Amino acid sequence: MPRQLWKLPSIVRREGRSAPGRERIPEPMVMNDPESVAQFHAGGVTNPVQPAVYDLSARALHALLPENARLLDLGVGSGRALARIARCRPDIRATGVDLAPNMLATAQELFRAEGSDTRIELVQADITALPPALLDQPWDAISCVWTLHQLPDFDVLRGALRQIAAERERTGAALWILDFNRQRCPDTFPDMGTVMAPALPPILRADALASEAAGFTHAELDSELRAAGLTDLRSGHSRPLSWLQVFWAPHRDSKPRGNPPFVKVPLPAQARRDGALLRAGFTAKPF
Repeated sequence: MPRQLWKLPSIVRREGRSAPGRERIPEPMVMNDPESVAQFHAGGVTNPVQPAVYDLSARALHALLPENARLLDLGVGSGRALARIARCRPDIRATGVDLAPNMLATAQELFRAEGSDTRIELVQADITALPPALLDQPWDAISCVWTLHQLPDFDVLRGALRQIAAERERTGAALWILDFNRQRCPDTFPDMGTVMAPALPPILRADALASEAAGFTHAELDSELRAAGLTDLRSGHSRPLSWLQVFWAPHRDSKPRGNPPFVKVPLPAQARRDGALLRAGFTAKPF
């Protein structure tokens, strides 16, 4: 089914005219239904938007990670985002945290298939209450990709951000946060999805719509990050529609930190084009 890109300008104009104040609709904190997990994982290859976002995240983390870095990934899901940076940076070691056992099992299979399982540890845990074993390790960076929108309310969000802030204060770790930005008009993201991913399977489409509706706005997330003590972050968002937002900061260590080459891992043609447009449209990013 071809994309109807000519519809995008009218969607952008309508979003720009919409008033703020759209209500947030929380979604379940844990995605563990086997069919939903399988659809989400498959979308990381078949839906061009997902691998484009994972590539953006990998490029950002590459800019933030020194050589032989240790990465703590909060909300690893089925592992697609972490697998991308692991392939692009074979020098790093990582620990991925998630609450959903089926997501973790899928991620483990992916890492084993790609040969990165010896460098990636998976831990089933709540990102608002990390196990003590993770709280004494020398992290070089902390990432949180497409995770915060799954938190049920502001109290739980604050718990997660306080945990992140505490680990960054302890280690000086660089930080990379990527998530949905809830749009003003409730029709903006559904219509954009119809244009950009017309063949998306129903389960994956429903999950994407629920995730955007559960997303925190840029103003909400920026305020909560600052309240948690993360006051030195930079931020950016996608254009022409700000459906995706990022926050980041480099490592607090001012000493020179080596950065090895970025291994270019091929993407499908449409995902490669989408990725280039996504990077070009971002208002700010760390690379």
